[in-house]
Amino acid sequence: MNTKNLFEGKLVRLRALQPGDEEIIFHQQQDAEIARLDSYIGWPKSLAQVKDELEKQDRKEQNDDRYLMIETLDGKNIGGVNTQLSDPRNGVFSIGIGLGERTEWGKGYAKEAMLIMLRYMFHELRYQKCNISVYDINPRALGFYRHLGFIDEGRLRRVYFSNDSYHDEVLLGITREEFNEIYPDWQVTLDEEEQFNRIP
Repeated sequence: MNTKNLFEGKLVRLRALQPGDEEIIFHQQQDAEIARLDSYIGWPKSLAQVKDELEKQDRKEQNDDRYLMIETLDGKNIGGVNTQLSDPRNGVFSIGIGLGERTEWGKGYAKEAMLIMLRYMFHELRYQKCNISVYDINPRALGFYRHLGFIDEGRLRRVYFSNDSYHDEVLLGITREEFNEIYPDWQVTLDEEEQFNRIP
């Protein structure tokens, strides 16, 4: 675990949006199958529209909702992760993640990116719970979140229409205490902080 940069792990780092990222996101949005599993297949957007949406999002980010790019330590951009519906009063938030290229799936990138984001929200911003929802037509995502430690909390029946069928929305959550119990190595200890602040 990197204690000097809390947004960097052994496989990936998270970074803010930069000029040129709109082209990567535009390309990733062309995959209809991923769009269907994530939310819905929307109307096609131009590169200029994607760029405009990202600029608007960047200007309105005043709370803890953020979109960060995921890149490998050698600088290859592989996707994005974002916090949503951040509610500091009640200490709850949601999170979303996507890797653009299927060739990058199954390598541990998404897991590490999620752990980095969860650690930051829980340990630095004092949030106490992460809630997510996944459509039941996405068993890969459901398995991913359950493997991370998210617990099933409920199901909303027939709330999502796609490919001429109605589907359920599965609700999952993980608390800060559950995260700490499952991932004790992801806590920055006092000794590590002292080492980091020590003057050479």
